[in-house]
Amino acid sequence: MFKFISTLLVSAHMMGAAYAQEMPVELSLTVDGIAPSEGSLMIAVFDSADAWNGGAPVAGIRASVDGEQVTATLGTLPAGRYGIKMYHDVNANGEMDTNLMGIPSEPFAFSNNARGRFGPASWDDAAFELTAQSANQSIRFD
Repeated sequence: MFKFISTLLVSAHMMGAAYAQEMPVELSLTVDGIAPSEGSLMIAVFDSADAWNGGAPVAGIRASVDGEQVTATLGTLPAGRYGIKMYHDVNANGEMDTNLMGIPSEPFAFSNNARGRFGPASWDDAAFELTAQSANQSIRFD
């Protein structure tokens, strides 16, 4: 009887842990170092390396800039691995402006404050685990 109750309790605990891991999590983002204090932040959230490298984001928002810090809720997502790409649309034209060589002329940043070499940061450098304990991300423009 004791063995049956112990097995039942362990099973219930494991089912509760599995259920908690699958609960959706509200992802919030704080962005610092924004200059100038105008325009919008265009923010996209990706859930895989394939999506990161040209696929569709799972969430995205446009956040108005009115200071050097913006806090935004990016959506409610299942726990998992995600990456954030964003740029500061200073002139609010809805596009990332580039120079004649195609190099961005507006500030951009990635989750984990990851940096790219001659292009965007890699998925491996930018990806983070979204859990109930790590639902807040911070990115800083340099």
